[in-house]
Amino acid sequence: MQKKTRNILSVIVVLIVLSILGSQTYFIYELKGGINSVENELNNLNSRVEVQKKETDTNIRDLREKSLSAFESLGDDLDDLRIQSSESRSAIQQLSEGLEELENVQIEASQDFSLIVEDVIESVVSVRASKGASFSLGSGVFVSPEYLITNYHVVEDMENFSISTYNGEKFTAGLIGYEEVIDVAILKVENGDFNYLDFENIDNVNVGEKVIAIGSPLGLSFSVTQGIISSKNRVGPNSLNIYLQTDTPINPGNSGGPLVNLDEKIVAINTWKIGGVEGLGFSIRSEVVKDVYEQIIEQV
Repeated sequence: MQKKTRNILSVIVVLIVLSILGSQTYFIYELKGGINSVENELNNLNSRVEVQKKETDTNIRDLREKSLSAFESLGDDLDDLRIQSSESRSAIQQLSEGLEELENVQIEASQDFSLIVEDVIESVVSVRASKGASFSLGSGVFVSPEYLITNYHVVEDMENFSISTYNGEKFTAGLIGYEEVIDVAILKVENGDFNYLDFENIDNVNVGEKVIAIGSPLGLSFSVTQGIISSKNRVGPNSLNIYLQTDTPINPGNSGGPLVNLDEKIVAINTWKIGGVEGLGFSIRSEVVKDVYEQIIEQV
């Protein structure tokens, strides 16, 4: 009986030992499986890191190549810009030389006013003012299709006014207004459609500049005389500093006619000269005449 009991106990001990050994073996197996799983994850992670690193290296290499290409392209553009800049400077130089040639042509042309006289003379008229048996003669210039300017002393105390054009046509005119002290008068031809001249800006007028006077001196219709501007500021008998001095011959009958430059603009209105002395004629500056004209027209 005791022997049987010991056998049973031995069997139980063996079973317990086998159970313990089996549990340890399973645990070791599971542990190895976990370790293998972790190793696999680490290997996968390393693989992904390697792939990402390769992609990053590739992107960096592409970026470097693109940057180098962009810098090379920029260098080419800068070279093209330098070439274009050089070509532009050459073109500007050629244009400058062309302008100098044109200025030389204009200077040569300035020696002869015949190129503009035919145009200017269409705006200039002879003026006849009368009252009974009394009359006076002078010149005038249209500054609009209907209005013309002359000297006040040409129309002073007169009642009837007429004008004659360069081609002999005659028209009746009316006295619109005048400024006695400055010696400017405005006449109007109703429904007129005449060629007219613009006023020159006095700032564009230079001493020594060539000019011509157009008028009807001593009854000689439409004579043209040439000279230069001697001064831009002269005081007249009215104590006003409003005159240009010119050596252009101005004779009786020239009064009220224009002093004209090469741009076909009115530089001044011829008014008086110093008797017995040659080359001392005086004309009312353009900006003064224009101001009087505009004031009178505003009151019409």
